[in-house]
Amino acid sequence: MRSSVILAAAAAAFLAGPALAQPAAGGTSTPNEARQTCLQFGRIYSWQAPDNRTLIVENDTHQKFKLELMGICPGLTFKEALAFRSPGGSYLTCITPGDSVFFHDVGMETRCVINKITPYTAEMEKADKEAKEKKDK
Repeated sequence: MRSSVILAAAAAAFLAGPALAQPAAGGTSTPNEARQTCLQFGRIYSWQAPDNRTLIVENDTHQKFKLELMGICPGLTFKEALAFRSPGGSYLTCITPGDSVFFHDVGMETRCVINKITPYTAEMEKADKEAKEKKDK
């Protein structure tokens, strides 16, 4: 019995390892870099929606990610609660393109598909703020 539990744990660790080692989209990276660019479902700290096509999501280590949605997600900027869903996803699964963002709106559920995920750098944040200020003038 004890050996089957150890064998099951080893198999789970072996299968989970490659998911963490996946390179970031568009390039190669080391396993540590891949972990840093991975937004895990269970580690979401906060989010904001600057428009109906974009989410800025912060994890519990305060790394920010920009999620671009496929098409317009009506009413997104007014929501206080969101849910993220992935087929077969777990608490530590990385959010990937094709996963969904859900929220409830007047008796119905709205589903928005994630098209692209990129780390949201301080430079990107500064550029977005400047663009917004310029637009508001």
